Amino acid sequence: MSEQAKKGIKEYLDALVDKEGLRTEVKITLTDETLWKIVAALLGVGVGIVFIAHLVKNMFPNRQMALNNQLLEDIKKALNP
Repeated sequence: MSEQAKKGIKEYLDALVDKEGLRTEVKITLTDETLWKIVAALLGVGVGIVFIAHLVKNMFPNRQMALNNQLLEDIKKALNP
């Protein structure tokens, strides 16, 4: 497998713009390695979002839920002599 030279943003911009202006037809080629990196990154981001949502949900109490639970406890105490 031959090593491909890494391209910078300037090379990509030069490929998009020529003397006549902006090219309307652009061909982007993805290698298997790049595709797997994209899939892994998307999977990692998804897991990260779920993890952060779980932490936020459990670290910050729901005040409305706590108020409802307190009211329910007060009603139970009032009904049971």
